[in-house]
Amino acid sequence: MSPHDRWLEMVREHPELHAFLSGLRPGEVLSGTVAAVENFGVFVRLDDGPAHPSYPGAGFVTIPDLSWRHVGDPSDVVAVGQRVSGAFLEYDTWQMEARMSLRALKPDSRRRDRPGAAQGGAG
Repeated sequence: MSPHDRWLEMVREHPELHAFLSGLRPGEVLSGTVAAVENFGVFVRLDDGPAHPSYPGAGFVTIPDLSWRHVGDPSDVVAVGQRVSGAFLEYDTWQMEARMSLRALKPDSRRRDRPGAAQGGAG
């Protein structure tokens, strides 16, 4: 089965999920509960929208999108049952999930901007 045929089958079998995901806009804030923490990312059961047919949640956060700092283990940042909010990045049509970023809603802790600090170049 081609990827396109697989996607069409998923859309036919889960029209509510497809309608929900395709209606989201980049930057929209999604909230939910951490449903599973894996070594490759975090599944989020979203407050709005239908459940995912095979994953613990229809929202997914990759490790780089958990925090501005380096994350070796996602469980250092979130735990199952924790409430989270993140910015919607894109509709992953292959997995039928909402890709999210928790770090997008937090200030970049790596920036060292301070009042009175020199900005760029020699001074």
